[in-house]
Amino acid sequence: MGALVRYGAATAWPLPRHVFVSTTVTAAIAFAVAGFLVAAGLTSALRVAVFGACASAASLSAWAVLTISQPPKLSIGFLIGTPAAAVAGLLCGLLAARMVAR
Repeated sequence: MGALVRYGAATAWPLPRHVFVSTTVTAAIAFAVAGFLVAAGLTSALRVAVFGACASAASLSAWAVLTISQPPKLSIGFLIGTPAAAVAGLLCGLLAARMVAR
């Protein structure tokens, strides 16, 4: 399911800069949802399935391929921007779970 999200985003925005934006946004959202689910507790099959979809949507193998297959400036953007977006998304997900728990 996550791979389909990535494919759909890349198809909708095929230019290299669009692929960069869709990759970083996908990573941020996937990590935010995954962080929230882990912090809130993976207690149901649905939560585990959503977590798996997030993991496949934020695939680091796709990030690695995109990083090495782009022009130099965009490659550096992928190299730094995608992990930064993932960490930011994870922190947002963890913070959201903490706020919900209160």
